[in-house]
Amino acid sequence: MMISTNKKGRGALGLLLALGLLAPALGQAQPSFASTMQFWKDPEFINKFMASYGVKSEVEPKINAEEKELFDELIPQIQADPTQAVVMLIEAITPESSAALDFTLANLYVQANDYPKAVAQYRIAIKKFPDFQRAHMNLGVVLIQLNQHVEAQKELVRTLELGGEDGNIYGLIGYCHLIGEKYLSAEAAYRKATLFSPDKLDWKLGIAQCQLQQQKYGECVTLFGELIQAKPDNADYWLHQANAYLGLAEATKAATNYEVVRRMGKADAKVLNQLADIYINEGTYDLAFAAYQDAAAADEGREVAPPIRAADILISVGEFDRGNSLLAQIRSIHKNQFNEADRLKILQLEARVQLANGEEAKAIKTLEQIVDKDPLDGESLLLLADYYGRNDNVEKAGLFYQRAEQLHDFEVRAKITHAQFLVHRGQYAKAVPLLKSAQAKRPRDSVQRYLDQVVKLARLAKG
Repeated sequence: MMISTNKKGRGALGLLLALGLLAPALGQAQPSFASTMQFWKDPEFINKFMASYGVKSEVEPKINAEEKELFDELIPQIQADPTQAVVMLIEAITPESSAALDFTLANLYVQANDYPKAVAQYRIAIKKFPDFQRAHMNLGVVLIQLNQHVEAQKELVRTLELGGEDGNIYGLIGYCHLIGEKYLSAEAAYRKATLFSPDKLDWKLGIAQCQLQQQKYGECVTLFGELIQAKPDNADYWLHQANAYLGLAEATKAATNYEVVRRMGKADAKVLNQLADIYINEGTYDLAFAAYQDAAAADEGREVAPPIRAADILISVGEFDRGNSLLAQIRSIHKNQFNEADRLKILQLEARVQLANGEEAKAIKTLEQIVDKDPLDGESLLLLADYYGRNDNVEKAGLFYQRAEQLHDFEVRAKITHAQFLVHRGQYAKAVPLLKSAQAKRPRDSVQRYLDQVVKLARLAKG
């Protein structure tokens, strides 16, 4: 899930809050506020702001004549010097003064990005006037900015209880639930938000994210399709839809989405590796190799594990030259500077390529050096066991098989390959307990069928 916090335009947040005008609208339902000062210069807005007090007496605190005069002086001061406006309000506020003053001071703190002070001042306003609808709403928004989503959700719900039913409020509640991983509740809130603003993409994206988390992949594909149609250059929409396609086991369609993002120039190393993995599963190794190469080049963090894994995959499917080329690229990118574990893994992969190319002496020398330094490298142990087995060095082959069998991650594979080695040499009775042990650890139909055949061969040999 791709949830981000928007930090742009926070300086203007207080202006909008002071006017009671919120514009939450980020892709993930994170509140975003227009960066502008012109609202304070708009007479219609100023009149609306001044007239708002007392219009809804049940949810707005009243101001007396003296306080109204203060506001007449305050608005031009906010335009000229917000810091001085803060001083004016602090001097005017008393325990008996209207909550409207505390509310406005809180908004100015928000404008100055001093969110903790803003929260404290909103709470004072609410304490003076518990049903202060806009104070609850603005407090909820600021708490979201502070990542206090549980408390924010409570304030936003209280706003609804006070009659502040609005699509933005429902959308922000949905966002709080989404962050809290309450996906069903989040989806319900987002759907309510869309009733107020059916064309608002933010709420549709919120619904789609909830559906993705709830594994409603079919609905998710459709909804992200609508979002893509509205904003085809938004890479995140294509990637989210690709995830939904993968959830539906439609990897080819997911690959198409990844290719779109790739052609946009917005595919990072993770996306390119996912694309390459799909191509591997489809058997289109040339496309997989190209994507793995691009991923290694695109990785700004220069992580070595993903490209090593990619080289391992290519070599495992028989693409030895391409795997070796990727290893050369890895060495070049990282300037041969690796930790010991990565260095040994690269050597192991290169040895596998050498074995495939008939350079056995060179490969075996490398593999024996690897297991001397890392006795727990099961892959190298099995490669050595296989080599010595093929060259009729039964004692050495058995020794390496037994060492691999002691390793948890390789035990089953080692016992099966050891058993196959023994069967090939006609030692059926010795192979049976190895296969039985492997089957007890990890039951598989194919192994059971093989075991049944070996048991019959052992009986015939004995009989």
